[in-house]
Amino acid sequence: MTGPPYRILTAVHPDTVERISRILKGHDLRVVQTIEAARAALDADGIELIFVGARFDESRMFDFLAYLREHVHHRKIPIAAAIVVPTTMSTNTLTGLSHTAKIYGASLFVNLNDFSDDDVENRRVRLIIEALVAPAEAIAKAAEVLAAAKR
Repeated sequence: MTGPPYRILTAVHPDTVERISRILKGHDLRVVQTIEAARAALDADGIELIFVGARFDESRMFDFLAYLREHVHHRKIPIAAAIVVPTTMSTNTLTGLSHTAKIYGASLFVNLNDFSDDDVENRRVRLIIEALVAPAEAIAKAAEVLAAAKR
């Protein structure tokens, strides 16, 4: 973890919760399964970062991103959008998802299928996501630690 525990709204499909929990270990995760629950968590919990999966609430990630973009007070919250699916997706589909997520306001899009589900790769993804909220010096230090772990 590069900084203090961040309060992260985690809007993902139920079969993705365990993986995201391993990736974002150490943070205060507010896991939601529906747009309605996500809206309630945003209004009540002082969320610092949003992690949304493409299959969230029956593949309604773009509906949720549109909601965030429409509400000015939510626009300042960094958003990490992601996909993790049990099947291989075409490059064109992944590119379309990534571009559309960014058009709708996501700060980044991560294809979790590109990363193994192990400690080193999960830390790498965590570093990418934390870069949205952590101070620059914390990111540099975490990158050094991660590089050393890879050797």
